[in-house]
Amino acid sequence: MGLALLPGLPGPAAWAKDPTPSPSSSSAPALPFGVQAGLYGLTTLPGGHFSYSLKAGARVDDSAIIYNQSAGPLTFQVYGADVSMARGGGLAPAQQTQHMTQVGAWLMLHTPASVTVPAHGQTTIGFSLAVPPGTPPGTYVGAFVTSLRGAHVDNGLSTETRIARLVQLTVPGRADLELSLSTLQSRRAGSGETFTVTVHNTGNVLFAMDGKLRVSGGKPSSVTLAPAGLYVIPGGTATLRGTLSGLPRLGRRGVTAEITATVPNGPKRVVRSNTVRLSFFPWVATGSVAVVVVGAIVALVLTRRRWRSWLVRRRQERVAVRALRAQMRSGTAPPTAPSDPGEGSESP
Repeated sequence: MGLALLPGLPGPAAWAKDPTPSPSSSSAPALPFGVQAGLYGLTTLPGGHFSYSLKAGARVDDSAIIYNQSAGPLTFQVYGADVSMARGGGLAPAQQTQHMTQVGAWLMLHTPASVTVPAHGQTTIGFSLAVPPGTPPGTYVGAFVTSLRGAHVDNGLSTETRIARLVQLTVPGRADLELSLSTLQSRRAGSGETFTVTVHNTGNVLFAMDGKLRVSGGKPSSVTLAPAGLYVIPGGTATLRGTLSGLPRLGRRGVTAEITATVPNGPKRVVRSNTVRLSFFPWVATGSVAVVVVGAIVALVLTRRRWRSWLVRRRQERVAVRALRAQMRSGTAPPTAPSDPGEGSESP
């Protein structure tokens, strides 16, 4: 299944200046259709996404325009969707068959869900967004999804191309910018150390986040965590990673993750993780030296033992020779006496 999800709440540098039905990335393949907010510039965020501020129980009417850029008519499926955090970061709209509980359920179309647009034509789709009474204050993110399903292929699969315009709803009230961090984890990766931390949005507002690894011990430094500029919806999570390279052969380092969460056009908050302590010691080089030293000590001990054993044998031989000569002088021993062990004797 192919998915064309227009950038959801991108950073300011990536916001589109003008509404265009084509994808924002020049490297992406051209799509046969595009979607633009009907009241572009009035009820939209930069980039053509919808943005509303409504009290609980209030309702707003709006529209979206679908452009057919192909040479033949195209039939689309249009629906409102909840949005969740995508694996690896970013936002992903729900499938049409999934159960919607927030913005996807509150967005109601004024037309049938199946819409046919003539070749090189356009169609306006009206919709309303009604906030249920009693909805708690906070930020709610959904999407207006336009889906184009392709023909079935031989293996029974089919393709689907979707364009999702985000719908950001703010219910006024107390804004709680709250986040928590998992334990900072580390593992060796080649000649470096890779760190991982997961950020949880425990408040009621959407925020963008950036992170760094703060390194203490030795010369203070920092490493940027990736991906940068992620948006995290209330209740969502995102994982950031960074690799510390240029590790010392000997010494210690302390590494702490520092996360900055910023509400668009609002406050920011900085949260720090636990500190991971790293110790570095040249075990291989030290082990090699230790092996050499131990070998030298063993060789010395063996040599000393052999020398002492040789000295003991020599003393025993001299004592035996003296005793034999004494017996010969007294006439109690054979006339032939052994030679002095000192003559021609070899030391070990």
